[in-house]
Amino acid sequence: GSSPVRQVLLTAMRTSRLFSVIDSHTAGHPTRTVISGIPPLRGHSVREQRDDFRAVHDGLRGLLLHEPRGHAAMVAAVPVPSRDADQGLFFISSYVYLDMCGHATIGYIASLAATGALPQGFEQTGMSIETPAGIVHVTGTFEAGQLTSVVLRNVPSYLASADVAVEIDGLGKVTCDIAYGGIMYALVDASQVDLPFDIDHASRWCHAGVAIKQGLNSASGHLQVGSVLFHRAIVGGARHLVILASNKFDRSPCGTGTSARLAQLHARGELATGAPYRAENILGVPFAAKVAELAQGKDGQPAVIPEVRGMAHISAFSTLVLEADDPLSAGFLPG
Repeated sequence: GSSPVRQVLLTAMRTSRLFSVIDSHTAGHPTRTVISGIPPLRGHSVREQRDDFRAVHDGLRGLLLHEPRGHAAMVAAVPVPSRDADQGLFFISSYVYLDMCGHATIGYIASLAATGALPQGFEQTGMSIETPAGIVHVTGTFEAGQLTSVVLRNVPSYLASADVAVEIDGLGKVTCDIAYGGIMYALVDASQVDLPFDIDHASRWCHAGVAIKQGLNSASGHLQVGSVLFHRAIVGGARHLVILASNKFDRSPCGTGTSARLAQLHARGELATGAPYRAENILGVPFAAKVAELAQGKDGQPAVIPEVRGMAHISAFSTLVLEADDPLSAGFLPG
């Protein structure tokens, strides 16, 4: 039903669309959980529903995530029905559709908790979530009934290709591993790039990461990577910086990237099952992670089930408005 406030808004303004959203950030990276306003989507699976959104409603991506209502780093979590899990969820970034997103899954659970909408029994058993990449399982830790962290068991993750070398203009020869954690990553030791590994140089890291991604993806015979994860060793783990685009990096330690990193380290014999791994973002905020168990990938290759624990914090409860005569209804994204 339509609330009285909603009716007043619709009457008072030249409004064609309203979207109820909960904004959160997971270790600094934003998630916009869209509670209402998305049209019904066709498809049996979450992947089919996501693909229907992309085919029919892609204009909403710019409206919800681009300026003036968002920015280059925005990610939306869109809850949809699932036949195979407790809930369906797909993910939209400002410029691509993601098969899986760890930080946004954590943000979604924190948003449910903030509104008292966690499923009954969640404290005891958690819930299953169908994503385009597969079904993941989430639980939480609680203190005095309050959610204090979200624990994500991700899809099977694996090392796809080791010691891949590519020549990059301005960087020379760069060697990386390619691993899957719900998205395919190039994992690059940051010591190969002569830059301070800090937030002040993020834009230069973005340019380096995009150059590596383009170099890998244009080389024949290589797996196509979605993002580049730079890592630098710290006590008990590594600091991560995931480059998504020339003007976009993951502010969080990255859930799918951390999953790929766990798979890489386990395959190389450098991380035992159950051993703790600290994944820190460029701001020093950590995820706690481990290889929970062994598994098989979709093609039968050795894989691991990663477990990533982090927390999101609510930043806004909002109603996004589109007025009928808004000249920038599709939003815009500076290059």
